[in-house]
Amino acid sequence: MKKLLLIVFFAMALMAKAQTITIGEGNGMTDAVPYNTFYNYSFTEQIFLASEIEYAGAIKAVSFRLAYSYNTEHTSDIVVYMKNVTRSMFEDTSDYEPVTEEDIVFSGPWTIPADYDGWITIDFDTPFAYNGTDNLLIAVDENSADYAIRYFRFTDTPNTVLSYCSDIWNLNPYDLGSFVGPKEVSHYRGNIKLIFGGSVGLDEDGENLLSVYPNPNHGQVSINLPEEDCEIVIFNSLGQQVYSQQAKGMTALNLEGLNDGVYFVTVKSEKVVSTLKFVKE
Repeated sequence: MKKLLLIVFFAMALMAKAQTITIGEGNGMTDAVPYNTFYNYSFTEQIFLASEIEYAGAIKAVSFRLAYSYNTEHTSDIVVYMKNVTRSMFEDTSDYEPVTEEDIVFSGPWTIPADYDGWITIDFDTPFAYNGTDNLLIAVDENSADYAIRYFRFTDTPNTVLSYCSDIWNLNPYDLGSFVGPKEVSHYRGNIKLIFGGSVGLDEDGENLLSVYPNPNHGQVSINLPEEDCEIVIFNSLGQQVYSQQAKGMTALNLEGLNDGVYFVTVKSEKVVSTLKFVKE
């Protein structure tokens, strides 16, 4: 019997196949996010709170609210990073969140259309496993060596945006501490849509490649994983993390110490992001 990819709505302990979370209703206009369009190069980090998202699962795309674009379309070479983080703000311009290649969810050209006012989307190369309990960091590195007149809608949210930009130096996102150009901590956080769901972890017929069994169980659980390093994280129905482990291939878990109830196991590897429900009796 086919198993659908489940996305966990922890705030209500419900399940859904897809969900879009919209954050921000402000009408202010800024050129600073999702990256600074007035500079040749920029790197920008934004923080969105778990209390604003109230959801967990695989994020497959993100949309930003364009407010104004010039009369020609503009394509930028960007890299998008995502991380689960505990921080809720930036203290100063040196208080950046380090990113690595493992945090990349998109890399490539992104086109902003001409004469447009509305949402524009970045579809990820690799869906991101958001855990629903930490805050969410979104960083965008822009590398196109040009600039354009583009404005995005933002909502005033103090100290949640960190922006580095330059017309001369293409920033190294893995060595931000050495950057000596313009830096700013601001409140111009972009209005955003987080798009959850998708066919992550499914085969071409829609069959989930992952499974947990027996289900229900009494604490002894087997889970079939890809033959590559995976991160296993288990949450209870309140969205609280209760277990984590690194593993690959067929894996046995001893969960006898958990209380009886409904749980959700999220598996993340380079190729797979999937969330499954199981019951411990």
